[in-house]
This record gives sequence, C-alpha cells and structure tokens, in this order.
Amino acid sequence: MRKLTKPFWIFTIISIILVSSAAFAQEEEVEPTRKYVEISISGPLAEVKPTFAFPPRIKTIRSLMTRIDKIRRDDEVIGVLLKIEGLGIGWAKLQEIRDKIIQLRSDGKTVISYLEGGGNAEYMLACATDRIVLMPAGIIGLTGLRAEVMFYKGLLEKLDIEANLYAQGKYKSAIEPYTREGMSEAQREAINAILDDLYAQQIEMIASGRAEIDAEMAADLIDRGPFTAAEAHEAKLVDALQYYDELVKSVEADETEAITVVSDYGKKSKAAPDLTGFAGFMKLFSMLTSSRRPSSQTEKPKVALIYATGPIMSDTPTDPFTTGQVVTPGRVTKALREAREDGSIRAVVMRVDSPGGSALASDVIWREVMLTQREKPVVVSMSDVAGSGGYYIAMAAGAIVAEPGTITGSIGVLGGKLNLQGLYHKVGLTKEVITRGKNANLYSDYGNFTPAERERVETLLETIYQDFVRKAAKGRHKTEAEIREVAQGRIWTGRQAKEIGLVDELGGLDTALAIAKKRIALSPDDEIDIIVLPKPKTFFETLMEEMEMGVRLPITPYLSVPASVGEALQHFYWLRLFANEPVATVMPFEILIR
Repeated sequence: MRKLTKPFWIFTIISIILVSSAAFAQEEEVEPTRKYVEISISGPLAEVKPTFAFPPRIKTIRSLMTRIDKIRRDDEVIGVLLKIEGLGIGWAKLQEIRDKIIQLRSDGKTVISYLEGGGNAEYMLACATDRIVLMPAGIIGLTGLRAEVMFYKGLLEKLDIEANLYAQGKYKSAIEPYTREGMSEAQREAINAILDDLYAQQIEMIASGRAEIDAEMAADLIDRGPFTAAEAHEAKLVDALQYYDELVKSVEADETEAITVVSDYGKKSKAAPDLTGFAGFMKLFSMLTSSRRPSSQTEKPKVALIYATGPIMSDTPTDPFTTGQVVTPGRVTKALREAREDGSIRAVVMRVDSPGGSALASDVIWREVMLTQREKPVVVSMSDVAGSGGYYIAMAAGAIVAEPGTITGSIGVLGGKLNLQGLYHKVGLTKEVITRGKNANLYSDYGNFTPAERERVETLLETIYQDFVRKAAKGRHKTEAEIREVAQGRIWTGRQAKEIGLVDELGGLDTALAIAKKRIALSPDDEIDIIVLPKPKTFFETLMEEMEMGVRLPITPYLSVPASVGEALQHFYWLRLFANEPVATVMPFEILIR
C-alpha cells in the first residue's frame, strides 16, 4: 500500500475542518440583529444634486427612495423611525414618498413618524405611517389650502411702465399680474378647480392614514386647525406625545427581543481626506474634476434616466436670473441622442420637473424626444410640475406618468414686452433710436407696439399655439379639437390630467421604470441598470462655464427668501425671458404646500 504524503494529510484535515464548520454554522445559525432605522426627511429634495448648493448637503428624491428600497430588502430591519421636519417639496414628491412608505409597511416593516411640529405637508406625509408621535410642545398646523396671486399693474403704472403682453389660450393667465388688478373669471375658475382637487386629495391622505378619522371628520378637523399637541392627541390626529428619546425608549421596551436603533444606516463612513502638501493638492484637483456618475460594467438590461429640471432656457443664458438649474436644448438633446444611439440602452425614462420657459428651446427638445421614441421606448415621469413647456417636452413620449398632485397641462403660449420709456424719463434717461425696416422697433423697450407690430405678435403667438395643439394631439393620439377642449393654457392636477387623457398613469419614477421594463419585455421583478444622463458636470466644469458666460455663480433654487419676494423675483425672471425670446411657454402660477 502506498504511503500517504504529509501534504495530503494536511489537505484532508483542513477539508474536514471546513466541512464540519459549515455544518456547525448551519445548525448553530446566529440570529440576525433586529434593527430600527432612523430616517430624517427635511428641507428641499432635489431631482438632481446641484454642483453648487446652499445649504451644501441637499438630498435628492432618488437617493431617499434608494435608501428606503434597501431597507425593504433588509431582513434585519424591523422598523423605521421617520423624523419629518420643515419639508420643502411639492405635492408630487410628497405623494411619491408616501407611496414608498406604504410599500415599506406592506413589506412588514413598522414605520413610526416623529414630528416636532408641522404644517400640511409634514402631517400628510406622517399619515402614511403606522403611528404618529408629536413632541409635547409641538403644533400641528393642519389648515386648508390657499392660493395667492400678486398683481403688479398698479406698481407698473406708478413707474410709468406699460405692459404690451398677449397670450393664446383663455386660461393662459401668466400675463394677468401685469395687465390686471385682479383675477379674470377664467383664472379664478382654473385655480378653484385645482384647489378643489388638491383639497380632496388632502382629505383622502388624512382619512386613509388615520383609522379613527373618516373623510367627513378630516374636513372638519382641517376647519378647526391648527392644533396644540394636547388638542391634536385628543382629536386622534397623533397617537402619542413624546420627546424623541422617550419614543426610542418606548420602542425598545415594546419589543420582546433586544433591538438596535441605527442612525447612519446605509451611509458610507468617510474620513476627511488629507489635503496638505502637493499630494493633497492633487487629490483636491481630482475631486473637483471627477464626475459623480459611476461607471457601469454590469450585464443587466440598461435604461437611461434623463433629468429635465428647472426652467427651459436657450443654450446661452446671459442674465443672472438664468443661473441655477435650468433645462437647455444642448444638454438634454445630447443626452437623448446618446441614449438613442447607444445600442446597449433599451429604453429611456425622462424625469420632468419644469414650469416651462422658451417655446423655441421646448420645441428643440420635443423633436429629440420624438426621434428617440421612434427607435426605443420613452416614458416620462412628471415630478411636482410639468406644465406649459414642461408638458411640451413630454408629449412626444410613448407614455406619461404623473402623481395625482403633479401640476401639468397649460397648453398655451404668451409673448410681448414691457415699455420702459416712462420709467427712463422718470430717472432722467432718454434714448434716440434709428431703425431700418418697418418692424425694427418690434421688441424695443422704448415704446409700445404699433397696430401693425401688435398684429404680427398676435399672429406669431397664434401660429405657435396651433403648432403646440397639433403636436399634443399627435402625441396623445387625439384629435386637435379634443386637445383644444383641454388646452387654452389651463393647468390640471395629475389626477385630472389622467381623466382627460393628458397623462397615462398615476405614479412616480418607480411606475415609469416599470412601464419601461414592460415595453422592453421585462417583468416587474427583473433588475435593470439605470444610466443617468447627461453625465453630471464636475465642479471645475461648472465653474469654468460660469466664468466664460460672465455671470455670477448659481445661488441655487433652494435659497430661502420670503414667499412674496420669491414670487416677485420669479415673475421678473419670466419678463426677462421676453428680452431674448419672442414667445414663451410658461406656467401661469406656482402651487406650493403651506
């Protein structure tokens, strides 16, 4: 018999140990740690993280959703403590987060919301959870909804400024603040219809989330608000009055087995880099010039995710009010072409959060969406607002998804100018204008339109409006007459828009991705690789672009200013658009949750 060598014996012993250890591990499997995870939702949630931001750590809606999805898949997590404070989001983002929380609960996770206080938005989000806990000194500012429109005609008259502004569409009321001292009947009708539906949605969110409150009671409570902590508890608006540390202790006491409350779940621990010396300088340079977009090497089916966030402007903004996050044809069309020409990308989802802007820029993007849709599925996911130009760029897609509270529609156009001659004279300025051509003074700010010029402007607006209607009819597979019935510059909630055929499905980005999967023959459970386009710009690229254009660095759309000041700045922003764009497709007003 052959003698066994020493290496063979060693290999045999190691194998036996490994097999025995594996068997023992199966028999003596360690019970996983049971966790409650803290999630804080506060302030604004951006669609895309801006390069420059104040405050500096603005979160994105997608990063929040990804974190919640990770919790859903984690068997060790049995519950979530959701801290809600000072939300700066619109109706659609609110509803998208609510839907995700409801999914979390359906997976068997307990979700408890904690409020130090809150208004309509904070409370409606909390109603999606299993329990609501309020700080003992907190206030639930549950009130009805309010729409405010500021009118500037009186101010313009005092400054000797004349508004030569015209609109196509009965409800296209964005020019009314400069031409009227109060609402037209059409504008009042549109606002009331929007508020009616949003108010009904508010009642539904409260009644569906609070077992002891039905719709009638919810309406009564809204009329009685706001509430002190004791009043809110008595009215069954909240389940308990506790400070946060007391809530944590009560959760730990309620569990029969030990649990851990995790505050940094899913966050990567990063030590501060050493930026001293030449090596530190090179590391800093690498950080400023590297893209945040991760490379993708997986074999999963690829779907492009393209963001169109902010006002729609031309490719060469030269005004400081155009800084910040904007939608430009060059950037969006480049992303669409890249997605269309990349054979590995099978579908496109475009996330739109825009009140519109330049009609010309909107049309350029619309055409690129149409060309892409001809070659591969394009699905649009509407966020808080996708109106006027925001709807224009969406309507060529194969499917449109919106949340019930998304503000959309506003199929209409406007244009014109302000005559500043009187203001110039007030401050001692005069102009001499020399022209060639009958209509050379058309967009001069030193005079009103002549009858002939006004006729040309109105003809131009009518032509572009009819083109808008025609393209909407083609994209939505309706007749032009059917689109005119729901156009006229009127805005709709997402729920209303679905009823009249302007959108296809109600839901958020997850719904849009599910539709995209279905259109490329994948099941809802199939994993995909999401490729974000356009590629995020580096800090250095953004800085150089701003310097080349000679404008100040973006203050970002998240800088907090008083509501009235912010509204006035926004209106001035749109008026400045007319200096460079003959026709605009912009929303008549903005809807905010107060």
